[in-house]
Amino acid sequence: MRREEDFELPAHATAVAEARERVWGQLCSWGVPEGLGRTAQLVVSEFFTNAVVHTDSCLIRCRLRVCSELLRIEVCDEGGDCAEVVPRQAAADDVNGRGLQLVSAVAERWGVRPGVHEQGRVVWAELSLTVR
Repeated sequence: MRREEDFELPAHATAVAEARERVWGQLCSWGVPEGLGRTAQLVVSEFFTNAVVHTDSCLIRCRLRVCSELLRIEVCDEGGDCAEVVPRQAAADDVNGRGLQLVSAVAERWGVRPGVHEQGRVVWAELSLTVR
């Protein structure tokens, strides 16, 4: 069974918590296991935070899609830079800089592609619906 949900939020710091809650609510309504829902919240939190902090977006869009054995999460910003997103190597005393490393650890795959009409970018991750 294929399921899909889209939403958009203003690119403000408060949108990160709202995005986490919307993802949680949607995945619960679909019957996704709690552990996967919490992992999805972590991924969405990281992607939204990066879009808010590192782009000049007004809106951030999120798409959740369940198909086959995967949950696909896409977060699209409106930033002008379509440069590749690369995990940073944070120093031991750095407060920030580990989010994409966490995404890499929990996702089956993740990546970046240009947004619609080459504006902004879409950062995506796929999480397994089956227990590893």
